[in-house]
Amino acid sequence: MDTKDTETTVVVFRADRSGPFKDDVTAVFPEEPGDYSGRTMLCYAHIGQHGACSRDWYDRTRPATPLEYIDLESELECIGYRLKVRKRITYAMDTRRREAVRA
Repeated sequence: MDTKDTETTVVVFRADRSGPFKDDVTAVFPEEPGDYSGRTMLCYAHIGQHGACSRDWYDRTRPATPLEYIDLESELECIGYRLKVRKRITYAMDTRRREAVRA
């Protein structure tokens, strides 16, 4: 993104519970499709940047604390995002993501 978004983007920050990426924080955009079917969500990490993640992966992570995600939040805002931070994904967010691919 070259300029700041005019709309806000819903984001949920998650941290891996175990494995080689334990405690790494990922920004999940639950209303943004990560594929053409809307089954996956757009996500963003310091390394790798934009990608897609599944609900199964999300369910294996834990909520990141504000202290854990502050750097990633700042990075996203610097590249133009206007964020609306939420604690968890809701059914309504899932519905908006699926509807986005049908539009």
